[in-house]
Amino acid sequence: MQPISGIATFRLLVRNQWKTSKRTYLSQQGVFMSIVILSMAIYVGFTLFILGYSFDAFAFRVFPGEDPVRVVNRYLLAGFISLFFMRFLFQRTPRMKIAPFLHLPISRNRLVTFFQISSLFSGHNFYPLIFFIPFWIRFVNPSELITGQLFWMVSVIGILLGSHFANLILRGLLKRFQGAFYALMALFILVVIVDETTGAGVIQETSIFLFSHILAGQFSSFGLVMNVVLGLAIASTVVLKKSLRAPRWSATKKRGKPLDLVVPKKFGLTGKLIYLELLLMWRNRRPRHYLLVSALFSTMYLILMLAAKSTFNARGFDALIGLFASGGFALNYGQLMFSWDSTYFDGLLARDIPMRSFIRAKLILLQSSCLLFFLIALPLFIWLKPELLGLHLAFLVFNAGITSVLVMELATRNCQAVDIEKSGSIFNYEGFSIRHWLWFFPTALPPTLWMAAMSKQPATALLILAGVGFLSLLATEFWTRFFARGITSRKYQMAQGFRLYAR
Repeated sequence: MQPISGIATFRLLVRNQWKTSKRTYLSQQGVFMSIVILSMAIYVGFTLFILGYSFDAFAFRVFPGEDPVRVVNRYLLAGFISLFFMRFLFQRTPRMKIAPFLHLPISRNRLVTFFQISSLFSGHNFYPLIFFIPFWIRFVNPSELITGQLFWMVSVIGILLGSHFANLILRGLLKRFQGAFYALMALFILVVIVDETTGAGVIQETSIFLFSHILAGQFSSFGLVMNVVLGLAIASTVVLKKSLRAPRWSATKKRGKPLDLVVPKKFGLTGKLIYLELLLMWRNRRPRHYLLVSALFSTMYLILMLAAKSTFNARGFDALIGLFASGGFALNYGQLMFSWDSTYFDGLLARDIPMRSFIRAKLILLQSSCLLFFLIALPLFIWLKPELLGLHLAFLVFNAGITSVLVMELATRNCQAVDIEKSGSIFNYEGFSIRHWLWFFPTALPPTLWMAAMSKQPATALLILAGVGFLSLLATEFWTRFFARGITSRKYQMAQGFRLYAR
């Protein structure tokens, strides 16, 4: 087979990726969801544009008397660090897109180059520019050197791309060095916490120093940023090429160590089903990672939220802390509660297992996880913000009673399969659709808006939230029957969806 020329390769890949993206989107989203997604995209873009163009009006309220450019320079590095974490959660590596083309007579260098470039056309890179371009035009004024103005904007774009390439590097290396990843993540967050709590402000001062010198036209600072970005781009390309190599064959397959637990007879079938769910979680890589990542972000990320010095005394922000502190696992793992069983869902339907017992086991597992993560986060509240202990306790009851139920409602309507054996890559969002991301709003907005509206009576607001959650906990058997009826009416549709997506 003759090799394909460079121009023909480019046309083939562009045409293929356009068709793939179009068909994937149309197959997963209906007209209503498309309208919702488009409306949200326009709203977010409009908000960022107004914020960038009128930044002085917003900055005056928070930082009265300060130059808007200095304010942005101070938080640029911190902002891009936060953007990096968002990328890490949602952005995918180009490796999976390259794999279907490896059998074609196209050199791997061309494939890697094309998909490295095409990966840059991402919302993570596009949306920040909607803020920075109008801000640059409006506030990086002509009194500065034209060279400094250009250096500043190019450096902002460069750091934006640097966070993109750094994410690709970390994802490429993560599969082989997972232990080192968790250690480095914990160390990095610890450094940030110390920097914030001690008031040293090293990240902020470094950001001001670097970008002020760039704005002044100093080529050394500008060259430093460009060299870092270039190094990250080269490193990500090398890592991507190495990830395409076939892994060495191994006769032994690493699995989680078996749990040797004896389920007391008094727990009956429900207890055995909970035990099987724990075995599935522990023995398979992707479910186990959801447990570890939930623990990581419900502790390390929670520390950042608790240690942050809020400019506004926002009760809504406190509500988000309470929601994630004890409900992080339920929000993450619970959305795929039935997709974890997609490989053998037909077999479960054929077995003599009452649907109520099946549902009850999963619901109790989610409710119990809220208590477990409540206990994990409790020392952090005592250490950093003891005044929020009441909120932590109230949201334990709310998450166990309400959040778990809302997540189960979404899970019972999910028909996308998950391959728990092949999907070993951490933060692989196979099985998720736009519904899973939009479901966050009806889950998180009501308690957040309620706490914000009742900011003058926080104790009453928490008491009502806890009361609603407690009543829902008392109605656990009602919810069990409700979800059992729903699953029974949709079980063949779910089974067909699992088989379809598993092909």
